[in-house]
Amino acid sequence: MPKILAALYLLLMVAAGWRLFSMNWSRGLKAGAAVALVMPIPMLFLLPALMQPERPFADLLRAIGIALMLGGGVSLLGGMAGAWLKVRRA
Repeated sequence: MPKILAALYLLLMVAAGWRLFSMNWSRGLKAGAAVALVMPIPMLFLLPALMQPERPFADLLRAIGIALMLGGGVSLLGGMAGAWLKVRRA
């Protein structure tokens, strides 16, 4: 089940990046929206690990949160690149 949820999160980030690229917003607004889309799920892992670093498995939570943050960002950028390539070919 956790693998399915992680894959779903990454697929949703690809779709969000695709959709975000096609919107007629300024680059700053798109960057803010991208951060707001990527950050909530990793923060569910990072905040408990950062608030109580002495608890067991805090380092594992921190690693999972950072991995989700980087993976979500790369997936979002991948969706944006895919939409850009499609517009460029058309």
